[in-house]
Amino acid sequence: MSDATDISDQPYPIRRLFYTRMVPALVVAGMVLLGGGWIAVNSLERHVYLETTQRRVETTVGLAERAEPEVWNRLLSGESPAAVFADPLSARATAMLEAVAKDGHALQLKIFDQRGVTLYATDIGDLGVREENELLRQVLSSGTAAIETTVRDDQLLYEIYIPIEAGGHRIAFEVYEPASVLDEIIVDSFAQFAVLPAFILLAFGLWLGRIVHNAQADIDARLGLQQSLRRQLERFVSQSAGAAARLSPDGSAPITRSGMTLFYSDVRDFSSLAEFHPPKATVDYLNELMTRQVEVVSRHGGDVDKMIGDALLVRFEGADREARALLAAQEILTDLAARPMARGIGVGIYDGEAILGAIGPKERQDFTVIGDSVNLAARLCSLAKEGQLVVDELALRRSGLADDGYSPAEENQVKGRSALVSVRRWSPPGL
Repeated sequence: MSDATDISDQPYPIRRLFYTRMVPALVVAGMVLLGGGWIAVNSLERHVYLETTQRRVETTVGLAERAEPEVWNRLLSGESPAAVFADPLSARATAMLEAVAKDGHALQLKIFDQRGVTLYATDIGDLGVREENELLRQVLSSGTAAIETTVRDDQLLYEIYIPIEAGGHRIAFEVYEPASVLDEIIVDSFAQFAVLPAFILLAFGLWLGRIVHNAQADIDARLGLQQSLRRQLERFVSQSAGAAARLSPDGSAPITRSGMTLFYSDVRDFSSLAEFHPPKATVDYLNELMTRQVEVVSRHGGDVDKMIGDALLVRFEGADREARALLAAQEILTDLAARPMARGIGVGIYDGEAILGAIGPKERQDFTVIGDSVNLAARLCSLAKEGQLVVDELALRRSGLADDGYSPAEENQVKGRSALVSVRRWSPPGL
């Protein structure tokens, strides 16, 4: 059988492809979707958190400026922060600044002027200290809030910088808050975002898997039916005809001309058998006879071209074709001699070139062999007596088999040939 035949015997592996390609693709798509969602939610929540913190700081600063304008002016004018907050008059302003931390979850609060000097700090020891911080400088320069992660005392914190315009000066608030506060918000938001897409993706995957499962079952069933039908058809056509049909789905079977050895057998005096026996007995006889012959020629690599009533035409191609055809004929005749039937057969074998192709209209074609070689094989068969093989001498020599048991060469005139044909005869021992 050809590779094409082997492929056609296999169902399309849609289920395997689904699990090896589609499922990984769905998993990757889900990971990309969730990864993108995490990045989006994380960025959005950080932005919202910064906006909320900035609004809280701006509100507190606005209230402090209106309630204690003198304190703010002293701080922004460059007076020592320690001296300003040591003044009892700054207590109200201090309380308002502390409210920024109390309203949220701040562990520490600092305020810096344009030069990075600490104007206010929950830790009094930091007042007046200049902060050397690159992120702080960027916030004061750009006026854009920023957030970064830091670790202090083995605790993960978010360091938030909020720029504020106060009294014509740009100052910056630094707020330290536990990372768990914002992380919990991000995780909760992401969970709410991810549930629906994950559920939809899972449901889609299960639904698609069900469809693929049903499709694979349908494909397998259809292929089983197709193979069953093909096996039924192969009972009525040769192997080459079946192969040509599979290799030519458009119906244009190839036409070839090549050398082959042709085996032709025919029942002797079949007409009288058919005339004097019931139809069923005649058909049973032919079925048994053809079965015994086909089993042997197939074992020797022959391809049954056709059964023509009581006649059988077989093609042998490839290496040792002559020897295989002769050995098959000898085995058949020996078997029939040992287990005789109602009528015997004669066999003719000829080796030569012939044409193999589809013959007939498109609606009904027969893939068969034609040519002078076929006619000669049939003519040699007609020369054979019951239980006898007649082969052209050249084919016997080419076979490489010993010619023991073969008759001397004889020249015969066959119909359709002006020249004589040299043939040899063989019969099973004892006949």
